[in-house]
Amino acid sequence: MQHEKIIDKIAKCLRLSDSGNPNEAAAALRQARRLMEKYRISEADVRLADIQESGIDTGTAYTPPFWMLALANLVAGAFDCRVILARRFGCRPEYRFIGLGQSAEIATYTFRVLLRQLERSRKRFVAALDAVDEERERRGDVFAQAWLFRVARTVRTFAGDPQVAETVAEHIQRRYGEVDEMSATPREAERADFEDILEGIRAADGVSLFHPVRHPHARLLPGIEPA
Repeated sequence: MQHEKIIDKIAKCLRLSDSGNPNEAAAALRQARRLMEKYRISEADVRLADIQESGIDTGTAYTPPFWMLALANLVAGAFDCRVILARRFGCRPEYRFIGLGQSAEIATYTFRVLLRQLERSRKRFVAALDAVDEERERRGDVFAQAWLFRVARTVRTFAGDPQVAETVAEHIQRRYGEVDEMSATPREAERADFEDILEGIRAADGVSLFHPVRHPHARLLPGIEPA
């Protein structure tokens, strides 16, 4: 029997062990323990089997801007996921969302849609500026940060599941070992940037990001146009 099938069978037995029928629950728990002992599978192995990864190559430079990292973390938090930036020499960075079940896949989709929408808005804003390239880039970042601030306000504050966070962390440790925390510095807004900030906030009107109710068919993205 393949390793994945064994873990899947153990998981099913453990779910049955919560049955309201005492005899059925006891039998399922005994079966789960027998399989775990026979194949040397721990409870942690069973929990980790539910953790999934989903990645996206944004096509950006090796070091992404602050607002892109902030968006990735915002989306990851909304779905009780963690996001890591996987970078290999000579390859473009890949954002990998890691979470329970379909959470990672939905987070990746959400990030892709929001990122494309933000990039389009920023590109239009920068194209209309009458400034040198360096100043256009700086003001474009200020605009993007204001856009992100507006969207972040739509995320409901909620307590993530500590057990999910612990299991995701264990998955990352087993697969990737120690990972470095990546940080970036936001663009410092100047007094003259007030209108740019307002433009960023206005551009984000109608974009909402609400974390989903824990339901297998729960979807997100109200007010977000598919990209």
